[in-house]
Amino acid sequence: MITNAKIAIVFTAEILGGHELMAINHLKRFVKKGFDITCFSPSNNPKLINLLEVASLDFYSHNVLHKKMEIIHAFINLKHIYRSVYLLRKLRSEYDYIVIVQGDIELGAGFINASKILGMQKVVSYIPYTHSFKKMGSKAAFIKDFLSQFVYRNCCHYITICNTFSEQLIEKNGNAAVRVLTNFVASPTESKQCPTVLEHFTEPKVFRLLVAGRVFFRQKGQDTLINALCRVKYSSAIQLDIIGDGPDLEKLKLLAKKLPGNIVANFLGWKNNVWEFAKNIDVIIIPSNYEGVPLIMLEALKRNVPIIAPARDGMLDYINTECLYSTGGPEFECQALSDKIDYFIDHKFKR
Repeated sequence: MITNAKIAIVFTAEILGGHELMAINHLKRFVKKGFDITCFSPSNNPKLINLLEVASLDFYSHNVLHKKMEIIHAFINLKHIYRSVYLLRKLRSEYDYIVIVQGDIELGAGFINASKILGMQKVVSYIPYTHSFKKMGSKAAFIKDFLSQFVYRNCCHYITICNTFSEQLIEKNGNAAVRVLTNFVASPTESKQCPTVLEHFTEPKVFRLLVAGRVFFRQKGQDTLINALCRVKYSSAIQLDIIGDGPDLEKLKLLAKKLPGNIVANFLGWKNNVWEFAKNIDVIIIPSNYEGVPLIMLEALKRNVPIIAPARDGMLDYINTECLYSTGGPEFECQALSDKIDYFIDHKFKR
């Protein structure tokens, strides 16, 4: 029985994103059920280490650190390959199963390749989606997509977050055994419950938007949101609260200076609990270029907070079509998002 097995959970990212947060939520549940779990965090991820401490999960740090173009390093960087092999060999002697937490197929590719070298059968990839690097707008996408074919085939056990990605994993590796472990969020207590949708549009003077997540234009699309707000027709006062940090934060601050005078952007930084700062907002914006099943979306749904998001990925399974904007090229999506914001503003002020 797996409940009697010792399980190592190896995190691979240097950031604390939605996938890592979801992994920790699942792990807390499994530990309560009696699973014997130990986590291994990259030594250069202090936010993850702090969260593991807060969650009271057993953990150690490791030094197999993420590199730019990691999927290439996973094939040609002998030092990186050796470190991955060394850690897995050590864990193999102490644990029955090893789960690699991969934000995408590149993160942790060294571990997947190392497991193939070592002939390890009980290595599992926990991966949220299977988007191509071309779709994700990654540098050297052609090379990464070519190499990722082999990485997908080097692992035969996967856990993913929805049936769509399960089917895509089997397409990439016909020998793979794939299980779906759906994302979830806890129901808020009554004191933290946001108003229902019908109660939401109450203050007539200001339209309040919130965007939360890693500030990374290539995935999260905060630049698209700013450009869309520049096109909004209404001259009503708009407040945009931005929660998060990331590599494009300074670019976003500079871009926000282009906003018209009726729109104020507030940069709140990274917050452990977004909903402490969301009690008076009208709409959550998710302007992502690609996603899995975003936690901020699930949390907003639990609180009956309206959401504006693109009609793609996990959003299609959860959000009413009235709240989705059409997808296409960057220019098309920018205008579609702007039109959707106008629609919500019009709805609020008519009420």
